[in-house]
Amino acid sequence: SSRGPGRTACLQAPETSVGMADPAQDGWSAGKVFDNQPTGYTYDDVVFMPGYSSFDASEVDMTGKLTKNISLRSPLVGAPSDMVTEAEMAIALALTGGMGIIHANQGIQEQCAMVKKVKLHVNGFILEPHVMSPHQTLADLDNIREKLGIGTVPITDSGLLAGKLLGIVSTRDADVWEDRGLQLHQVMVRNVVSAKEPLSLHEAMEKLKRAKVGKMPILDASGNCLVSMVVRSDFKKIRDYPLMSRDHSGKLVVGAAVPPLPDGSMDWPRASALAAAGANVLYVIGEGLDSQLDLVRKIKEELPTLDILAGPVASTREARRLVEAGADGIVAGNGCDAGPDPFAAPLPVAVGRGDATTVYEVAYYLTLNHDVPVTASGIRSSSQALLALGLGASAVMMREPLAGAEESPPGGLLAAQAILGNYAVQEHAPRAEERMGLTTRAVATQVASKGSVLAYVPYLFSGLRNGMRDLGFKNLKALHQGLDDGTLRMECRMHYASQLREACSQASKQAKHLEIMPAYATRGVA
Repeated sequence: SSRGPGRTACLQAPETSVGMADPAQDGWSAGKVFDNQPTGYTYDDVVFMPGYSSFDASEVDMTGKLTKNISLRSPLVGAPSDMVTEAEMAIALALTGGMGIIHANQGIQEQCAMVKKVKLHVNGFILEPHVMSPHQTLADLDNIREKLGIGTVPITDSGLLAGKLLGIVSTRDADVWEDRGLQLHQVMVRNVVSAKEPLSLHEAMEKLKRAKVGKMPILDASGNCLVSMVVRSDFKKIRDYPLMSRDHSGKLVVGAAVPPLPDGSMDWPRASALAAAGANVLYVIGEGLDSQLDLVRKIKEELPTLDILAGPVASTREARRLVEAGADGIVAGNGCDAGPDPFAAPLPVAVGRGDATTVYEVAYYLTLNHDVPVTASGIRSSSQALLALGLGASAVMMREPLAGAEESPPGGLLAAQAILGNYAVQEHAPRAEERMGLTTRAVATQVASKGSVLAYVPYLFSGLRNGMRDLGFKNLKALHQGLDDGTLRMECRMHYASQLREACSQASKQAKHLEIMPAYATRGVA
């Protein structure tokens, strides 16, 4: 048969055996691979064909959408695992252009505290600065500094935000006075460098830079009332991490997981508390249960501006129900790949779908009918991430690659407690009775130390960029267009080839004399 175009064209005009449009074209279109055979594929079963490239990897733009309203310049998302993503991991991922989703295997207050810690790492517009009145004393300022670590405060006539700005007191203004009973109006700086609304964060930071001051109050349009503040400490972070993922106020973006309660009901108290703490997106985890759909609907009704990521799903039917309930993004993948993967079932399970087929089918359906982005879960390497992105995903969710990093929770063992229900339960869960009746279908395994995520994620990101260059696409939009029109070509590996390659890899690692290893074992098998 001839090698035809992508899926859309395949559905309109099926490929026939009469002639070939381009005899020199290698591989097959996605439509030919996925639609014409009753076979589900894992990531190890598919390989992309290299394309023509006339640009350098540094020119590749990897910006992808996590939800309808949130874009990431590095489409790498930390999975909500208690052995991977807490506040430190979420901060590191956001600094490098991705995002972390704080796990829910803890109390509501602990999870909210982690979300707040991420939001405070980069100040952006400080919308609620601590304000003092002119009649308070240096002793009051000392107490605030001891409790909150705040050394500089604006002074307003009412001592409240939205009051008339009178001056500002910094640490260097206060420390030179021995008498701590002095009132703040006696020591404050009255000629304050400020800016007026409306202005963007970039404009505010540029003015702060030109003025060479540490803090700058932002006033309302009248130029009198204090509304926010910006600080110089953000400059270094912006300079060192140009891909930083930030929201409209300049703070780091962060997500939080909301799994169902042990009885299967929705956890609205957790969702509402996380929204109040500042989470940019909530990952509503479930198996397509009615409680999951009810929670998505309730969040959209009560918090319409909050983005919802929902999943994981393995079929278009599940995805459709979640999108119709109000989900802004879908997580595709159920971890049913066979193979030596400690984060999926040790053996192929009876219910599920190959992850490559899942991502392709769900992404095609949602792009065609709802324009909702898809995040591929269960990604274990940069090559699998490239495959998932090439099959229609806009972001990838990683667990194993981030485990063992300095920013991941301590432990040494990555406890992959993937239980029925697809939400994890750790040994020190706040309520031990929640673990009763849950059937573990995964194993715990040791993972190698990977150093800091701040160095490791750019390495993964570089791998994605080089892969995009090899394919001949400069951005994800062009990659997805190539998937649709057949420009992106692919082939299927035989399962035996993947098994042999893994065996040869293990043999070469354990061999004492590599120079006498068979050639096929040292080179690997495609």
